[in-house]
Amino acid sequence: RTRDPPPAAAMSPWPALCLRLTLYLHCLHLAPAQRIPVAGPRPFVPDCEGDVLFLTDSSGSVSYYEFSKVKDFVGDLLGPFTFGPQDVQTSIVHISTVPALEFTFDQYSTSAAVQHAIRNMTQRMGDTNTGLALSLAKEQLFTPQAGARPRVPKVLVWVTDGISTDDVAGPMKLLKDMGVTVFIVSTGRGNYLELSEAASQPTDRHLHFVDVDNLSIITKELRDSIIEVIRARRLKALDITRSDEHT
Repeated sequence: RTRDPPPAAAMSPWPALCLRLTLYLHCLHLAPAQRIPVAGPRPFVPDCEGDVLFLTDSSGSVSYYEFSKVKDFVGDLLGPFTFGPQDVQTSIVHISTVPALEFTFDQYSTSAAVQHAIRNMTQRMGDTNTGLALSLAKEQLFTPQAGARPRVPKVLVWVTDGISTDDVAGPMKLLKDMGVTVFIVSTGRGNYLELSEAASQPTDRHLHFVDVDNLSIITKELRDSIIEVIRARRLKALDITRSDEHT
């Protein structure tokens, strides 16, 4: 006599569960033994001591969307740096009718604090008086009172939509004369001749034209250029200090 199959309730559920799990993993294109990749730690930049100032266009010529993209760009650019009195220090000035200081060089000494401050920046609107912001940088920011350090490389990163309502050439020359290296990122249709004159030389290393949606394309290149400038100038400053000690 043929034996009847056992009732459904008595059958083990494990084969069906295993089949479902295998199908699920197959749909995810993952083999059962394959691990899902986990993001590694963020890279950092050692042996880098310099004061880096950002001039960000916060005027009414920039949309809220463009301003938010620039904030993301500045945050990403600074992400790998170590901050503190023996490392990188950074400051941000808003370009508007009257320039507005976001924070001084010595205000934040950790990456988390810097990133938090950048995320919480608000747009000022108003006119695009870049020359006034540059004058503020020279007279009040690249000074010991604002945390700037003597004989430490100074870098200015000017992020602009290419429009300025006052003179830029004069104040920019004064900054470069005091040893500040100038990088310019233009997200608009700025005058190439004017911006190339304002940037440090060579132009192809210090002037970038890029759409605001593509700022991430230049992030690493610009960061590497800043690091190169800081390290080269820092070595030169150390050589001068050692020469003075032996005279």
